[in-house]
Amino acid sequence: TIGKRFYCNYNCVMLDCAPITIGDYVMIGPNVSLFAAGHPVCHDLRYQELEYAFPIAIGDHVWIGGGVIINPGVTIGSRTVIGAGSIVTKDLPDDCVCAGNPCRVIRKITDRDRKYYFKDKAVSND
Repeated sequence: TIGKRFYCNYNCVMLDCAPITIGDYVMIGPNVSLFAAGHPVCHDLRYQELEYAFPIAIGDHVWIGGGVIINPGVTIGSRTVIGAGSIVTKDLPDDCVCAGNPCRVIRKITDRDRKYYFKDKAVSND
C-alpha cells in the first residue's frame, strides 16, 4: 500500500511477495529496491525452489536516497532519512539520518536541522 503524496523516481523495484507498506509523504530516489522476498542460503534448499518473504514497512515523511536496497522484514521509522547507496538489513528508528552498508544510525534529526537545508547552508526566511 502507498500513502498520500508519495514520490518515487525512476527504476524503483518493489519485489512484494509479502506486503510492502509505504506511509504518507515518502520520497524515494532513483534505483531503489525493496526486496520483501529472498531465498535460503543452502544451495540444496534453493534447488527445491524454496523462497521466503517478510513484510517491509516505511513510516511517514521518509526520504530514501538513490540506490538504496531494503531487505525483507525491515521497518523504517517515520521522518527518517536513508543516505544514497545504503543497504538496509535491520529496522531503523524514527527521526534519524541513517546510511552505510549495512545501514546504521548516523545521528538523530534535531531542531538544528530546521535551520540548515544542507550542512552549513541556512534556510532563508525572507
